[in-house]
Amino acid sequence: MSVYKKIPGKEPIKISNKGNVAEEYVNTLSETAYLKYWCYPNPIDISGNKKEICDLLILFFDTAIIISVKNYDLKGDYERYKRRVIEKSSKQLFGAERKLFNSQKPLDISHPEKGVETFNPIEYKNVFRITVSVGEDFENYEFVDSKEGKGSVNIFNKETFEIITEELDTIKDLVEYLKAREDLLITNSGKKCNCTEKDLLGHFLMNQRTFDENIKKDFEKATLELVGKWNEYINNRSVILKKLADENSYFIDKIVENDVLPIENGVLLAKELMSLSRFERRIMANKLFYIVKKYENQKNTLARLFLKYNHIGFLFVYYPEKKPEKEVDFIMNKAPELYAHKHNTKKIVVLGATDGLKQWKFGLYLASDLNETQKKQLDQIADKAGWFKREIKTKENIKEYPNE
Repeated sequence: MSVYKKIPGKEPIKISNKGNVAEEYVNTLSETAYLKYWCYPNPIDISGNKKEICDLLILFFDTAIIISVKNYDLKGDYERYKRRVIEKSSKQLFGAERKLFNSQKPLDISHPEKGVETFNPIEYKNVFRITVSVGEDFENYEFVDSKEGKGSVNIFNKETFEIITEELDTIKDLVEYLKAREDLLITNSGKKCNCTEKDLLGHFLMNQRTFDENIKKDFEKATLELVGKWNEYINNRSVILKKLADENSYFIDKIVENDVLPIENGVLLAKELMSLSRFERRIMANKLFYIVKKYENQKNTLARLFLKYNHIGFLFVYYPEKKPEKEVDFIMNKAPELYAHKHNTKKIVVLGATDGLKQWKFGLYLASDLNETQKKQLDQIADKAGWFKREIKTKENIKEYPNE
């Protein structure tokens, strides 16, 4: 495992939230929420007909999100809106999906920073299609366009897309909502939704990220009762406290974008960290902040904190600022190997930092199978260092929405 050092010297580049054109506007919101590295604006079939595949393609782990952007002023004519926005966009999105997933030959697309890549359809198990209408807004519009045998298209207006990329600004959070949303709306196809998309989202977030059974059973009546739910959500004290608590989580986003992705093979660690939800990133960042704050005044202490989450180990290390770097790097390399052995963990994310987070180190350890000799060697190293003899296990009840 390689260990990398970072001494922060500049602030992250702030991306504007406005664009001169509709596509740029949607691209900017998406890149801000889900990082530019995984966003492909206006991808072109380089190896084929050289035509644009879609307006925006987001590719992350096993998820592909195909986005079409429309910007029309239709003078209040909803039938024209259905033809020019919904029907036209859906046709383009299903066409883009066919191009990406049913091509008979390799498909090359270009990323503005990574260059040309070959799209591999077998990598993506989750596929979502999204239409974003940033033009004229209609008070009542169809939230989904479902085509038998093809799938469904999620439809968002400008305001809704802004809110979603702000509230669900991780791929995990977004996918969780899109799956639940599609299931709800397809089940109730043809029924009138009497509340706004914002109200649906507000209910979803306040109901432990699910839609209540009453909404599924009596959609029209239940959605009428949801009117105003979004305002109730954003004015809820626990939601305000959540947003304040979530500020720490963006430390993870920052180190991924500025430090992890630029290094060779950094994408492996970046994917592990960016697969976390916003709440999970808050937990991980707070663990690192906690161990630094607890031990930063103890000059000769090198402290460790380990947790296992979703079969992945997370090892947090505090190291004194003046401790020899070779010694710190040795520990950062050897510690995950020991923890993987002792805690039977195949993958460990390592985050280390020194006093006041003036400097940090990070890495990803992928364990291999050990023979008996290698196991004994690791046990001897652990015994000599005095590790794992007095481990203290703790349990915490951490709430996504704090009460105080």
